[in-house]
Amino acid sequence: MGSSLLGRDAEVARAEALVDRLPGAGGALLVKGAPGIGKSALLGEVQSHAAEHGIETLAAEGVESEAELAFAGLHQLLRPIRGGVETLPAPQRRALQAAFGMTGDDEPDPFLVALAAYELVIGATASAPLLLVADDAHWLDRSSLGVLAFIARRLAREPVVLLAACRDGYSTPLEDARLPTLSLGPLDLDAAGHLLDRSTPELRPGARARVLAEAAGNPLALIELGRTLQPSAPSGDAPMFSSITLTERLQRAFAARLDELGAETREALLVAALDQQASLRDVIAAVSRIHGRTVGPSVLDPAVFTGLIDIRGDELRFRHPLIRTAVSQSALPAELLATYGALAEVVADPERGLWHRARATLGLDDTLADALDAHAAVARRRGAMIAAAAALERAAELTSDPLRRGERLVRAAEVAYELGHVELVRRLLAQAESIAVGPLEAARLEWLRQMIAGDFWSQAGATRTFVTIAEQMAEAGDPDMALRSLVPIAHRCWWVRSKPRTRSYLVDAARRVAADDDDSRLLAVIALADPETTGLEVRRRLARLPSARLADPLGETYRGIAAEKAGDFVAGAHRLGRAVEQLREQGALGMLTQALVHYAWVATYTGDWQAAVESGREASALAQETRQPQFGLTARLMAALATATTGSETQIDAMLSVPEAKLLALGGGPLLAPAHLARGAAALGDGRHDEAFAHLWPVFDEASPVFHGFMRWPAVLDVVEAAVGCGRHDVAGAVLETLAAIAGVDGPPVLRAGVLCARPLVADDAAAEERFAAALEADLSGYPLLRARTLFAQGRWLRRHRRSADARTPLRAAADQFAALGASGWEQRARHELRATGDRTRSPADERTGLTVQERQIAELAAQGLSNREIAERLLLSPRTVGSHLYRIFPKLGVTTRAQLRDSLNASSR
Repeated sequence: MGSSLLGRDAEVARAEALVDRLPGAGGALLVKGAPGIGKSALLGEVQSHAAEHGIETLAAEGVESEAELAFAGLHQLLRPIRGGVETLPAPQRRALQAAFGMTGDDEPDPFLVALAAYELVIGATASAPLLLVADDAHWLDRSSLGVLAFIARRLAREPVVLLAACRDGYSTPLEDARLPTLSLGPLDLDAAGHLLDRSTPELRPGARARVLAEAAGNPLALIELGRTLQPSAPSGDAPMFSSITLTERLQRAFAARLDELGAETREALLVAALDQQASLRDVIAAVSRIHGRTVGPSVLDPAVFTGLIDIRGDELRFRHPLIRTAVSQSALPAELLATYGALAEVVADPERGLWHRARATLGLDDTLADALDAHAAVARRRGAMIAAAAALERAAELTSDPLRRGERLVRAAEVAYELGHVELVRRLLAQAESIAVGPLEAARLEWLRQMIAGDFWSQAGATRTFVTIAEQMAEAGDPDMALRSLVPIAHRCWWVRSKPRTRSYLVDAARRVAADDDDSRLLAVIALADPETTGLEVRRRLARLPSARLADPLGETYRGIAAEKAGDFVAGAHRLGRAVEQLREQGALGMLTQALVHYAWVATYTGDWQAAVESGREASALAQETRQPQFGLTARLMAALATATTGSETQIDAMLSVPEAKLLALGGGPLLAPAHLARGAAALGDGRHDEAFAHLWPVFDEASPVFHGFMRWPAVLDVVEAAVGCGRHDVAGAVLETLAAIAGVDGPPVLRAGVLCARPLVADDAAAEERFAAALEADLSGYPLLRARTLFAQGRWLRRHRRSADARTPLRAAADQFAALGASGWEQRARHELRATGDRTRSPADERTGLTVQERQIAELAAQGLSNREIAERLLLSPRTVGSHLYRIFPKLGVTTRAQLRDSLNASSR
């Protein structure tokens, strides 16, 4: 059966097909199109279809004037199911209550709010599937849009469908989420003619032809432009519409209908246009205040009669957003000020009332500016960053003191930078530059300029610039901000080939501005800037610090980064692993993204490849949501590096193709080092020494643009083994000598372990056996692959010296350890060598379960005793999704209860 919308059968069918999949599967669809093209009508058609099938709808509508009200759209959407908030876990419940202004003390991460909203929606599907509808989503506040994008990406296996309509020309997080998109184009001529005849059948042929031509298939234009022409309108060739855009013509058509209304009716419409949340009672009260006498609801009857608005109970709604726009744009400045002033008096909600006061005020008002500043602090605690930036900008405009005005503009720009709104940052910086600012604000402005310029990674003198900024901040009394400002340039120092004096200069500057020698950021900065020189000090300081205070996952993340960069990968993995869990529990996904990338790096070399791969993949996905593309790119490289020892070459190629292409487009350099290490490790595991050396050597060759002095540390055994294997003994010896000098007796632990295991490979026959023994007597428990490879190398050496019986013990131990680690290529090589000694022992069966990465993750958490809800909170899934995964996991593993999971998983990994 066709749709009741003329000419939209295919579009309606596509949207309704998504609904028809419920409850077995859900999804999301973004409807795009020009003003008046029929987006709202299509959403209404799908809502009717859903209602016929017993599917409940939750709806929200964006309003331009409310885009600065934090989480206003989300509150509107979830209002019918807000009773379910009490069933949420405490952290999520508090976050959502804080976001809705129900509590004043909490400071929720915006992504914890998103997770809470997602769980609330999924929980509401217990009785029936849900349809979520967001009309005019381009005008929803950005906080709500971020939550909708978060939810939309997770609906494929849930009984929920999300439909959102956005006007062409607007960029929102929904586009960033890469949702399936339905673009509404103009109606064809036949459908347009039918619609015009149905809406204005009295049009004369000439007028009808002109409307069809001017409307160009836009449904709203066909209806409204047709209404502007009387049956007696001329039908000659003179143009009846001016050469303005269609949107302007429609607004003028609506404005013409407004002229037919009385002053009080127009004023009532203006009140509603400026505050979409205003109730009918608020509208009447505001009009009464403006006109100085009591008016009744009948004042709106003419607007209802002409089809401009609908009234349902105490709610007034415009029939189309362009009507609202026409109402507000046709108002004179004095009318706008008076209306905002009246709204400020009658609206009960403090936040909306404050914004109305702000818009009704001309000139300076320090009291109001202070109130907006305080509101910005509350909005920031609630995670409503865009609302905080807008409040600070308006507060600055109302501030009389130039220094105070500049300080507020700088804070607004910093918030905008955190959001990634570069153009807004530039505009706010331009405003701040035109007025006097204090020394601290001047330094913060310069830091923002450097960050949005984005070229400090390649800019000569960038370190000096950042150090100068930090010193200015410290001198102005903000050592905390001073140290924080050095973190980006410290990361640059680690990744690029900085000169020794530059590294030393940055370390000295960090020490000067830090208020505490044990500050976790100080340790991270100096370890990033110059790990070879500062590593021993950093490791000693970290050894004195307690591990993983639950209230300080951010500090533990920086301590983990410091340990990792100082070369203690075991301590780094421990601290970062604890930090990751704490950050995940708190829902702090922005910092979690970064912590996961660092954890993936250390987990790769401490032998937990599965955790490393999963961390890299999780970080890559989160980087998109948290708008950290640089960490997303690095995360993909880390996942590939972790896969290199266990995956196929085809797999590695697929994982590296996109990040390599992007890095090459950016100039390549040391940023490509992880890709070279990954390809080298994969080739080495298969025994292809020539290929392995070709991939690895650029990372170690100081003449190569890919050279990375610190990424050599965990890969020293790789390059030495590859070089020896392809006959490059001279290169192997030279590399080992260079890195052994850095390792010394107190050097980076990961480097010392690698050097110890590499020494036997370059030793002569007289010394090799002794060096193998020394390596295997050392504590390599934190680096199990190094130990397994050393056992393998020892067994090969013994066999090649005709000591096959002696070789069997280390080869068998190596093969078993490779199997336990999942290093299949290495295990096969060890088994081959073992057979060559005459050993006929059968290898353990390699029981492969066929679990996906996510299924493995869920199974392991379930085996640890976590409930479905606890697993869901860890992995940002719904309990229903976890249950569905477990339903598929049990038969794959051949178990029937959760108690059997641990034994089955242990057996499959042996």
